[in-house]
Amino acid sequence: MSDIPDRTVLVFDVLGTLVDQTGSLERQVSAAAGIDDDAAADLVRRWLGHVSAQEEWITSGRRSFVPSEALDAEALADLRASGLLSSDASAHLLGASERLSLWEDTLTGLDALAAEHTVVGLSNASLRVLIGLNAGSGMRWHGLLSAEDAGAYKPDPDVYRLAIARVAHAEPPIMVAAHAWDLRAARAAGMRTAYVPRPNGDPPAPGERFDVHATDLVDLAVQLRRP
Repeated sequence: MSDIPDRTVLVFDVLGTLVDQTGSLERQVSAAAGIDDDAAADLVRRWLGHVSAQEEWITSGRRSFVPSEALDAEALADLRASGLLSSDASAHLLGASERLSLWEDTLTGLDALAAEHTVVGLSNASLRVLIGLNAGSGMRWHGLLSAEDAGAYKPDPDVYRLAIARVAHAEPPIMVAAHAWDLRAARAAGMRTAYVPRPNGDPPAPGERFDVHATDLVDLAVQLRRP
């Protein structure tokens, strides 16, 4: 992946930063299972908790890598086996991660940023999920990378090194995320950092600073605008 020399490279987390992963899954679970919002939120906590735990096992070397859609399928199978989801609801939700809603500022912000900078996605979502998610979203990219390309999950440093190697630029790329844990790992791997707050994100610790703090993607575009 090549870059125009005078363009800053922005590497975006996708899940939670550009799309409302938790809220989207809650709405889909509620509709598929015919349950209320609170019950759906509990199931999604279990679902994402399983995925997060397995990603940690993979990152620590205690489990071989499998792509994100396999982890989603495992989580849904556990919910079905526990009697919390019907077989029909579970089957319908297998592709739910490809149907996540964008945050309100995502399209406007990405368009503004892509006009002046090179914009790349870097996600723990698999290539299959990213392709499905991107197909109807209208998000504007110059490139997409998955943790699957590195055979590891963020915050494994290999994922960030993959992005750094692929964008090949004189200055370190800027990692943009709503998760402080993601930005800390990116910084340790040699990237610059930009924090954008989102509901259900991971805010910085008190007094913790990243290179850029923006209120949303539109504000980020303003802060990074070249004179």
